[in-house]
Amino acid sequence: MKDVIVIGAGPSGSFAAHRLAKAGFSVDLLEEHREVGKPVECTGLVSQRVLQYVRTKSIAGTVRGANIFFPSGKSLHIEKEDRTIVLFRDSFDKDVAAMAIGSGSNIRINARAISVKEHDDHVTVRFRENGNLKEEDARIAVGADGINSIVRRDVYGLRQKHVVSTLQYDMASRIEDEDSVNVYLGSKYTHGFFGWAVPGGDIIRVGTGSYRSSARQYMDNLSVRFGENRVLAITGAGIPIRMAEFLNTRRTVLVGDAGGIVKPLSGGGIYTGIFSSDVASKYISEALEDDRPEKILRKYDREIRSTIGKELKKDAIVQSIYSRISDRSFDRIYNMISSEKIIDVINRSGDIDYPSTVIIKVLIRNPGILYSMWK
Repeated sequence: MKDVIVIGAGPSGSFAAHRLAKAGFSVDLLEEHREVGKPVECTGLVSQRVLQYVRTKSIAGTVRGANIFFPSGKSLHIEKEDRTIVLFRDSFDKDVAAMAIGSGSNIRINARAISVKEHDDHVTVRFRENGNLKEEDARIAVGADGINSIVRRDVYGLRQKHVVSTLQYDMASRIEDEDSVNVYLGSKYTHGFFGWAVPGGDIIRVGTGSYRSSARQYMDNLSVRFGENRVLAITGAGIPIRMAEFLNTRRTVLVGDAGGIVKPLSGGGIYTGIFSSDVASKYISEALEDDRPEKILRKYDREIRSTIGKELKKDAIVQSIYSRISDRSFDRIYNMISSEKIIDVINRSGDIDYPSTVIIKVLIRNPGILYSMWK
């Protein structure tokens, strides 16, 4: 029997496997696809914080600012001192998985989990590896298997209720401002979320998200801004933007997207996922040495909610309001935040991992923004 089975070799799962194997535990890491990092379903924008956890050379570039386009066609530019990193996401995933292997994890490719059953003293995972049905027991299982988590389904009985549908194209085109990301607001390009274009030289990543509806109709409107017949690749995924009601059971934990530990305003999940795995691995290590594992694993749930969870909760409140803003209200908000003073506040306080700080500061300086959202 293994000490731990980690289901999912994305950044969250691989980092958990790395930490646990490094602590001396036997770890199996199951990856459903034939190649770690594929398919790519992410823009790959992360803060410098991620590099504090992961050794990687998979950096495609950096950006410093964002050009935000409003429904009226007007735009404003924001930027900050710390550069945001643009990753080659598939290579990044492989780097984290390599850390897990280097620490002693046993990775199993093309191994799709089919069912997970929790018992009093172990967890049984049934999976299909290279077409062969197999079964393995472990003392603890980590659900790092994304939005369609088998662990969450079978053990927790929880459904993802708040989901953003995303669609992204790799396009043979360029962005005029190569040092900034473009962000598109309004009903032409999104429903309750935003569209984006991330620079990358001759190939850019163009995408949009739609809250509780399909992104496809909006993607058609956005992609034509960058030329016709220029699409090189198409990817899409659902993003959960609310944390699960609970993140542990007697012998399992949920990390990353499987637990809804994702930024509600941007859909970003790399930093939050790795953060959750770092915390989870600490308590899993303790639980494996204790005869009451559920009591120890409950500390993981509490710590997540008292740290990154506080930010995600505030962001979720903002997202629920933001998703209902009309085009006219967006344009009124533009008029209220385009002053030099407000932009300076955004530039100084903006943080892609903790956006509530700048939102609160802007609202304190101009509380009329709240009224404009419904006017």
